[in-house]
Amino acid sequence: MTKAKIASTPDSQLELGRRESGKLEKRRRIKAAARRMFIEKGYEASTTREIATQAGVGIGTIFVYAKDKRDLLLMIVNDDLDELSTQGVSGIDREAPLLDQLVAFFQKRYQYWASEPSISRPAVQETFDFLSASSEKGEQAVRFYSRRSQTLKILSELVRAKQRSGEISADEPADLIASLLMTIYLTEVRRWLSTESPNTRTGMASLRKILGLAMRGVYSDAKQSPRRAARLRSSMN
Repeated sequence: MTKAKIASTPDSQLELGRRESGKLEKRRRIKAAARRMFIEKGYEASTTREIATQAGVGIGTIFVYAKDKRDLLLMIVNDDLDELSTQGVSGIDREAPLLDQLVAFFQKRYQYWASEPSISRPAVQETFDFLSASSEKGEQAVRFYSRRSQTLKILSELVRAKQRSGEISADEPADLIASLLMTIYLTEVRRWLSTESPNTRTGMASLRKILGLAMRGVYSDAKQSPRRAARLRSSMN
């Protein structure tokens, strides 16, 4: 490396650091403004121009960070759910019955969705629109949808572990069972959020009951002792 290059490297790195810090700061302001607008004015009524004004950036800058208003919404949710997903997995008791594991995993999501329905409702709606013939998805939408495959993987691993232990039947593939469980969650959380004041305890009670109905179709009582089978059925109530 020449002396000129050596001398310029620190300045170049400093400039790069300033640019990255500037980008992060703009992203933070945009996300904060979008969250504030969605809460105060509502998702449908808010516009990207208003969000840009609130964030103190040009309208063109908004589209550097998000393809459209939906991407802004999903940017907020993605950042929140990234941390939530880690907490959800770490809090699962691997020795507990499958139904208890599912409830523990989904409970943190219910608590998050209940915290601010004005953001949660449109975000959850997006999970039902992903198969529609829409325009190309933005970066945040792709990131949001990719979380579904990650969640299905976690559910499949939980199911597969219980199949190996003989707690549930291995007659059906773990991935298929996980898909059923995920569908139940997505349907229930959307129905629950449509109520006027979503309550986490009420929502979880309903989810547990419906998941329990599904579990009765996969729990292998014949392979268990009568006492264990009774205990498994009791955990579903």
